Amino acid sequence: MMAGRLPWRRRALPPQLSAALDAEEHIQVIADLIDGNQLAASRFGLWTVQVDKASRLGWELVAKAKLSARVLAVIPTQVVDEFADGTQVLIDEPTREYVLAGRSGLTDVVHTRVRRSVAASRHLTYPGASGWVVLRRVPGRDGLIRQVRLDHGADARAAGFSAAVTAVADQLASLPQQG
Repeated sequence: MMAGRLPWRRRALPPQLSAALDAEEHIQVIADLIDGNQLAASRFGLWTVQVDKASRLGWELVAKAKLSARVLAVIPTQVVDEFADGTQVLIDEPTREYVLAGRSGLTDVVHTRVRRSVAASRHLTYPGASGWVVLRRVPGRDGLIRQVRLDHGADARAAGFSAAVTAVADQLASLPQQG
C-alpha cells in the first residue's frame, strides 16, 4: 500500500471551511501556506482558512491579484459608500500577501475569477476625484453591479463626480461585455 494521499482522491476540506460554505458553494482548489494556514477558491470568492475560522473575500471585492516567487499578493477593496443610483464606492485595503507552500492551481483560479468578474472598466479622471468605474459580475446574482474604485486621495463627494461615474457606467453598460 502506498503511503500518503492517492493522486486521484480529493483532499478533505478543513471543518471550519466546510461549516462556513454556502449551500451551493463548492471549493475548486485549496493550497497550503507556509504559515500553516490555507487558501481556498470557490465560485464565490477566495477563502482564508485559519485554525479556528474561515473567511471569504468575494471576487467582486478583489481589485488585483499577482503571483511572484510563490507569494500571492491580493489587493482587496472595501465598500465605503453608495451613490443614489446604487453604484458602490470602493477604496483599496492594504495588500494581503500569502506565501504558498508549494505548487497548486490556486493562482490560476484566482486570476481567472478576478478577470471574469470584470465585465467592463474605464478610468475616470475628474476634478477632485478619480477612479476606476467597473461593471462586475457577482456569482449567484443576475446582472452586473456598478462600482467605482477610488484612486488614493480622491473625494467621492466632489461636486458632479457621482453623475460622471453614472455616465461612464451607462456607456460601459451599452458596450458588448467581456468574458
